[in-house]
Amino acid sequence: MIATLLVIGLVGMLFVHPVFAHTFVKNSDADLIAKIQEFKAESKLIANNVSDSKISQWHIAKSQEYWGVNEMNTLSQQNTTLATSLSTAINDLYSLSGNTNVDPIVASQKSDALNQLLDQVESTEISDSVRNNATVQSLAIINVLNQVLTDYGTAIGSNVDLTNMANMNMSSMSGMQSGSSMSGMNSMSGMSSTIVNAAAYQSAQELTTTSQSMFEDLKSNATSGASPYLDKVGTALGSLQQAIGAKESGNDVMTIVHMQIHPNFISGLNIQVVPEFPMPILLVMLSFISVIIITKALPKLHQ
Repeated sequence: MIATLLVIGLVGMLFVHPVFAHTFVKNSDADLIAKIQEFKAESKLIANNVSDSKISQWHIAKSQEYWGVNEMNTLSQQNTTLATSLSTAINDLYSLSGNTNVDPIVASQKSDALNQLLDQVESTEISDSVRNNATVQSLAIINVLNQVLTDYGTAIGSNVDLTNMANMNMSSMSGMQSGSSMSGMNSMSGMSSTIVNAAAYQSAQELTTTSQSMFEDLKSNATSGASPYLDKVGTALGSLQQAIGAKESGNDVMTIVHMQIHPNFISGLNIQVVPEFPMPILLVMLSFISVIIITKALPKLHQ
C-alpha cells in the first residue's frame, strides 16, 4: 500500500509543469464567419468533383454541416430575398452532382455565384466593425483550422481526435485500436500517412488554403504589437500546408496547429482560453494526499 502511494507521489511530482489544452471562448460571429468560409470551400470542391458522384456527394454532406435549415431560417428573418436566392443557388449546385455531362466551367460559375451570395450573407448578418475585428477574425481562423484537423484525421483514417491537444502523444496509437498496425505506425511523427478518404483530404487541403486567405485579411486589421506573433503564425500556416501536402503524420500536423499557431494567436491577440483542469495538476494533488497518508501510516508501522 505504502509503495503504491510512493509511486503515485513521485509521478505527481514529475508533472509540475501542466500542459493545458486550447479551448477557446466561443464567439457567435466568429463561428458564423468560419461556417461561411467552410461552406464556400465545400462549394468549390463540389464543382471541382461534380462528375464524381461519390466524392461530390461527400462534399455536399459536409457543406450541409455548415449551412442547413437553422442557418437558412435565421437569414430568412433578416433578408427573405437573399435567403431565397441562396437556397436556389445551393440547389442548383447540388443538382449537378454525378452528372458527367456538366461543363466544368458551368459548375465553377455556379459555385462562384453561390459564394458571392455567401459574402452578402456575411455582410448582412455581421457588421463591418465586427468582421474587421482582428480577434474575431483569429477565432474564425481557429475554427477553420479545427475543421482542417478533423478532415485530415478522417483522410488518414485516424482514431485519434486531432483537435484535442491532449492527444498529441497518443496519436501513434491511431489505428492500432482498430487492429491495423500499419495505420498506427503511419500516425507516428516523421512518418507519412496513407490517405483512405480522398474527399476529406481535399477538404483539409482547401480549408488550409482558406485559412491562409483569412489570415491575410487579419494582418491588415491587427495592431503593430501583434506583428511578431502573426509572423510566426504565417510561417506555421505555410508549414501546415506543406505537412498536409506531404501527407505527414497526424501527430506532426496537429503539433503545428496546437504548438505553433494557437500559442501565437493567444499571445498576439490576447485571445481568451477556457481554463481547464489538467491531469498533471490532479497527479500533484494525489502526491500531496499520498504524503499525508504515508505520514500517518508510518508511526503505526513502527508500533
